[in-house]
Amino acid sequence: MNIRIRLGATAAFLAALAGTASAQSTVTVFGIVDLGLQRLKSGSDNRTLESPDGLSSSRLGFRGTEDLGGGLSAGFHLEGALSADDGTAAGFNFRRRSTVSLSHKRAGEIRLGRDYTPTFWALSTFSPFGTNGVGHSGEIAYGFGGRSGTAPTVVRADNAVSYFLPGSLGGVYGQVMHAFNESAATGRFTGVRIGYAGGPVDVAAALSDTVNAANGDKYRVWNIGASYKFGVAKLMGFYHVSRQDVRKQTSYLIGTVVPLGQGELKFSVVHGNVANSDNDATKIAVGYVYNLSKRTALYSAAARIDNKGKAVFALANSPAVLPGKSSSGYEVGVRHSF
Repeated sequence: MNIRIRLGATAAFLAALAGTASAQSTVTVFGIVDLGLQRLKSGSDNRTLESPDGLSSSRLGFRGTEDLGGGLSAGFHLEGALSADDGTAAGFNFRRRSTVSLSHKRAGEIRLGRDYTPTFWALSTFSPFGTNGVGHSGEIAYGFGGRSGTAPTVVRADNAVSYFLPGSLGGVYGQVMHAFNESAATGRFTGVRIGYAGGPVDVAAALSDTVNAANGDKYRVWNIGASYKFGVAKLMGFYHVSRQDVRKQTSYLIGTVVPLGQGELKFSVVHGNVANSDNDATKIAVGYVYNLSKRTALYSAAARIDNKGKAVFALANSPAVLPGKSSSGYEVGVRHSF
């Protein structure tokens, strides 16, 4: 009798192991290599350089999922930035994203680790150039008057816990994030984003605050962005407000992407204003992407920033601009994804 019980228990245990082992899992290696040439000018200073990330951020990553059954799955995402022009001389790490998660088809996803903040997405999703190359929107929307002073959580946050709504809510999507500052005096972040995407429409709003000074002062952001697909073009834009202590900046963008054969034409206008001053800047950018295949594209872009007052907005990588002067540049490059 005892033998039969033990044999039965052993069989049940082995069956449980077999069920666990049969859970399906996948691991993917992926990446982008993007490299081009830039010619930049600020005032009378010129600079020519080979620059990565003109169209998309170069990266190397690993991601995987495991089906745990009953609609539940586990996943991980490790992604690091590459600098193809110098072979990543600064050293490779996974600071683009490093997360582990549990998700359910009906309940949503819990994700832990370094990840994008809810208020970042408007600057990327609703801009024709995203946050890459001479045309990107961040040069105006980041900071105050073109000077630094923003929190370290403008794009990503360390030590974060996020909840994402499931993808079965009829087009409604959203994210809530809290990031711990752990032993540091600054860096604690709280943010939320809610949106709707259906048919030709995509619209989302977000807000956040970050403890960004030892005395507890907070860097606060809110924004709203939208896009609409017409028959021949996609119109998009955002309105973005950031503030800390007495500083406040309002930025807004309107742009379009027009498909042209195997490529697309991009155009955007971004304006930034520092409150209670005439320290304004307007950036105009135009670009074209030609897709040689699903993985490989050639691109070109040109942009100009006109500053007013004491504003010193400048294109990334360009020489420092004097207050009220202009910054301009153009680029050509190639992107390959794998």
